[in-house]
Amino acid sequence: MDFTLPAEIKEIKRKARCFVDKECIPLEKDLEPDWIELPSEIHNRLVGNIKTLGLWAVGVPQEFGGVGMGALGYVAVREEQCRSLVGTSHYTPFGGEIPPPLFHATEIQKERYLFPLLRGEKKVSFAQTEPGAGSDAAAIQTTAVQEKDGWRINGVKRFATMADRADFLMVVAVTDPQKRARGGITMFLVDQDTPGINIRRIIEVMRPQHSTEIDLNDVFVSQEGVLGEVGQGFVMAQQFLVKGRISIAARCLGIAERALEMAIAYTKQRQTFGQYLSERQALQWMLADSYMELHAARLMTYETAWKEEQGKDPRIEASEIKCFATEMAFRVLDRSIQIHGGIGLSKDLPLERWFREIRVLRIGEGPSEIHRWVIARSLLKGKLSLGFY
Repeated sequence: MDFTLPAEIKEIKRKARCFVDKECIPLEKDLEPDWIELPSEIHNRLVGNIKTLGLWAVGVPQEFGGVGMGALGYVAVREEQCRSLVGTSHYTPFGGEIPPPLFHATEIQKERYLFPLLRGEKKVSFAQTEPGAGSDAAAIQTTAVQEKDGWRINGVKRFATMADRADFLMVVAVTDPQKRARGGITMFLVDQDTPGINIRRIIEVMRPQHSTEIDLNDVFVSQEGVLGEVGQGFVMAQQFLVKGRISIAARCLGIAERALEMAIAYTKQRQTFGQYLSERQALQWMLADSYMELHAARLMTYETAWKEEQGKDPRIEASEIKCFATEMAFRVLDRSIQIHGGIGLSKDLPLERWFREIRVLRIGEGPSEIHRWVIARSLLKGKLSLGFY
């Protein structure tokens, strides 16, 4: 059993770490605390450097124009980029990520959506959640009715992240009410400027990146707007969420590592009552607990990425790491803020922003309780091994 990363992944991870330390972290002190998008000149400069270093579209297969390093390479770079606020922003310059359903795109769809997204020329928002359907995605009420030349979509979507700034939406709708999740849900590609799309309201949440509520009123989409096969939208959405959960876990690793780095450094420089914080056992235990939890989350996340790369089904593992890593990062951030005291609560440091963002991630893409239910259900059905076999 060898837990060593392949040489090429170690190298790209090293490149990403050096880049983040030299070009991303220094920007934090000059940005507004709740910024959403980098100034265009800074964003474009970073994108150019990222592409030159081969850090763009790391996990995208070469056949689609990516680096082709698979899930392991993606997690390695994602972990490093998320050690900075620049890397955890919604429109991070570490771009070129492609939602897995788009790999089912037709040649026309690739030219119109996939390749522009890969080049960083377009933005996309995923519209699945509804007022009455969150974790229970099979309960969505948005419908798509087939007509002579296409489909007519009606419904309301909620919590589509920054859909108001997207160029197109990936909309999940019911095409067969009888089958629903078993072949009755379809995914559509819909341009933002399509008649009938209305951003009903901006939903401000704890983190700077806002969500939206969208009205879809008689939105017409041609046959070319169907992504993949009719009736396979639920399956593709689940594939999308598996990658999303791996991405979230990697993000949590980077954030937690930076928070722990900052906590360690602060305990070595801060004195109270004539003694460094690093000499106090209470704080030493906080550091030790953070390290142990981070170590466990990292092993779980990389194993899940490895399984996906091997073509195995990592849905249960994705639930494990999404639940464990978000709760781990929340605790590590909480301890780091506590160690920093008053300055940890301030917007002078990235800790309080990350604390809010991680709190959102404990709900988004499935709350912890749903993932625990998924894991428990598999355990009770005897589908999970309790050891190495």
